[in-house]
Amino acid sequence: MNKNIKSRIIAGLMIGILGAAGALTGCGTGGEATGAETPRNVAMVLSGHRYFPAVSLNSDAVYSEIYDACYTYGSFSAVVVDGDPFMACIYEISAPDANIDSAKRKQLAEGNAGQIISELSSQQGKTPEADTLTAVQMAASALRSSGNESDKTMLICDSGLSTTAVLDFASRNLIEVPAENIVEQLEAIHELPDLTGIDVVWTGLGQTCGEQDDLTEDYKHNLRSIWEAILNAGGASSVDFDDSPLSSEEPAGDLPECSTVAVIENGLDDTVAELPEVTRWGGESAVQFKGDSAEFVDYAAAAAELEPVAEYLNANPDDLVYIFGMTATVIPPSGGMSDMELSQARAAACMEILRAAGVDDSQMTAMGLGQRQHSLRVEDTDENGRQIEELAQKNRAVLVVRADSDMVGELLECAGY
Repeated sequence: MNKNIKSRIIAGLMIGILGAAGALTGCGTGGEATGAETPRNVAMVLSGHRYFPAVSLNSDAVYSEIYDACYTYGSFSAVVVDGDPFMACIYEISAPDANIDSAKRKQLAEGNAGQIISELSSQQGKTPEADTLTAVQMAASALRSSGNESDKTMLICDSGLSTTAVLDFASRNLIEVPAENIVEQLEAIHELPDLTGIDVVWTGLGQTCGEQDDLTEDYKHNLRSIWEAILNAGGASSVDFDDSPLSSEEPAGDLPECSTVAVIENGLDDTVAELPEVTRWGGESAVQFKGDSAEFVDYAAAAAELEPVAEYLNANPDDLVYIFGMTATVIPPSGGMSDMELSQARAAACMEILRAAGVDDSQMTAMGLGQRQHSLRVEDTDENGRQIEELAQKNRAVLVVRADSDMVGELLECAGY
C-alpha cells in the first residue's frame, strides 16, 4: 500500500455553510436530507486503468453520494486505481458561521458537488496495471480518519480485475479459486482492508471493454463471490452491488498499459460462431483419460465433446490453434510417464480426434505443460502441500488456445519453447 498519502493530496476544500438537515442513507436522492444531523463521509474508488467502461460522474449513483457529503458537511475523498493507487483529492466540508436557509444550503451543496466532480473528471491513472485492493485499503483509511460517529460510505467504480500486487487475476488464475481460500491467504499476510463501520456500494464489478474479453457468467459470479467475501471479512457494515450495465465506451485519455485477464471457456456447444481465446476440457467434461495414461475413458464421448472445435477449424482453414495438456500437482510424482510426457500425450490424443474429424495438421500444434506454473493454472495444494481435489480437477485438463491469443507466448515459454 502507498504510505505517502499526504504528499499525493491534490486539494482540500473547507466550505463554510450551515443548515438544519440530517444525513441520507444508501445512494441518496440528491435532495435535502431530513432527520438528525449526521455528516456523510464518502470515499470513492475510481478506475483509472484501461478496459473498464467510462463512468459518468454525473450519474445518480455518483452525484448523489457527493452531494450528500456536501449537504451534510461531511467529507469526500477519491482514490484512483492504477498500478500504484493514489489519493486524488480529500475535501473536508465545514459548516458556515452564519445561519442560512435550506434553499441556500442546497444551492451551495450543488455548487460544491459540481466543483468536486470537475476535479475528479481530470483524474486518470499514471502507473501501468491495476491494484484495486490497495485502492480499497486507502479509501478505507481516509474514511476512518473522518471520525467514528459519522456515516461512512465507500463507492467503488471498477471492474475488480486487479492485475498486480497480492490479488493479481492476470498472472495467476485466482478467479477460479474459492473465495474462502483467498480470504484466508489475505488474512494470513494482513492484507484484508479494515472496513469496520463502512457501507460499500460497488458499481461495474466484472464489466469490461476494449481488449479485455467479456467475463463469462461463471467468472462474474466467482469475481463477485471473491470481492464480497473480502469486503465482509474486512468488517463492512453492508455490501451492495449495482449491476446496472455500463456502456461499452472506453474511457477517454491516454491511460497506462494494463494486462488483460484470460477468460477460460469450459467446453463448447455446436453453435460456436467464433472460437474463444481459451477453451478448457477438464475433469468434469467428457474429455477424460484413464489414470496415468493418454487413453480416453470414453473415446466416443470425448470425440463428441471436441466436435465443435473440429467444425469451426474445418470451416475456418486459416485459423490455427495450440492444444496444451496439463496435469494436477503430482504428490508424490507418479511412476511411468513424467507429468510433461503424460500431458503431451493427452494433448496429442485430442489432436488425433480433431484430425480424424477432418482438421488439417497444419492448423494444430500439441504440447505438454505438465504441472508447470502459468497464469491459466490454479494452485491445487493447500499450505500443507495436500492436494485440493476441486482445484486439481481444473488442472487435469486439455486447453485449446487460439494461435492469435496473447496467452500463446507465455504457454510456449512454459512448455520450454
